[in-house]
Amino acid sequence: MTDPTLATVLSTVQHSLSGQPLSFAQAEQFFTAVVKGDVEPVHLTALLVALKMRGETADEIAGAASALRAAATAFPQQLAGSIDCCGTGGDGSNTINISTTAAIVGAAMGLKVVKHGNRSVSSRSGSADLLEQLGVNIQMPPQLAAHTLEQTNCSFLFAPLYHAGIKHAMPVRNALKSRTLFNLLGPLVNPAAPDYQLLGVYDPKLCRVMAQALLQLGVKRAWVVHGSGCDEVALHGTTYVCELKDGKLNEFSLTPDDFGVALTPLSALAGGEPSDNAAATLAILQGQGQSAHKAAVAINVAAMLKIAGMGDDLKINTQAVLELLSTNKAFSTLSQFKQLSQTREPAHD
Repeated sequence: MTDPTLATVLSTVQHSLSGQPLSFAQAEQFFTAVVKGDVEPVHLTALLVALKMRGETADEIAGAASALRAAATAFPQQLAGSIDCCGTGGDGSNTINISTTAAIVGAAMGLKVVKHGNRSVSSRSGSADLLEQLGVNIQMPPQLAAHTLEQTNCSFLFAPLYHAGIKHAMPVRNALKSRTLFNLLGPLVNPAAPDYQLLGVYDPKLCRVMAQALLQLGVKRAWVVHGSGCDEVALHGTTYVCELKDGKLNEFSLTPDDFGVALTPLSALAGGEPSDNAAATLAILQGQGQSAHKAAVAINVAAMLKIAGMGDDLKINTQAVLELLSTNKAFSTLSQFKQLSQTREPAHD
């Protein structure tokens, strides 16, 4: 670490320890140094704990995310109108993989879904774990990932392939064994920079601050949701939403009735090991899933359609998704996605 970098790092840590919030620029500069390996573990620990105890601000979250985005391996194509659907995790619900299944179904509905994810951190089966069970090559290089998006409306960006600099923070993350700012960054650092986002959070208090961060990061329209203890639109209760639209934030609540589906106990969505969740996803995609499973996926895809401007009526959207799930069209999308992910990189023009 150079002396100027050390001085800046120490100044930022001291500023945060004094209880003062960091500006976007301060957070961006600090986390740029982190992903370069220029921050000592003790200094990173001090800053993360200080932010956690006070509560991270939108500037701090967005500044850190901006640093990680800038340092990431570039995605070869910024596809207009693309959408990501993911959550922070950490809700402890251990349901089936609703958002990952919704990504595939959304692609079958015509959405351009570019999902950014990782292996499980807080549940038994993360998005990468599920897709791997389904036979998708999660390690596909960026050019191939862009090709699958063009051809199938669906792609997956495996976070460790794009964010190598995070390795410098892993010893601290592992030692703290507690939620920190890093738990919030995953959904914000998709290298494809999607225009639209359905983002689930583990705490309703995070909805507004995460929506503010998305605004600063240039997302055009998004819903940040917390569904009765879960980090997705809930089938089992009320979903709190902070919507980002036209540069403004709007907060409201939704119930299953707003989607035209029945309130269903969370226990009906219980997941298991990756193999169990893969079986549940395959059943849904093949038109044979349990009704609660299909409804849970449908309401999340309905929200995605609304966010992306492909249908403003949530009940109509939900019904359209359920009709698709009575066929095997979504399974065909998965099959194409899986097959393409296993091919060699396409030739460059």
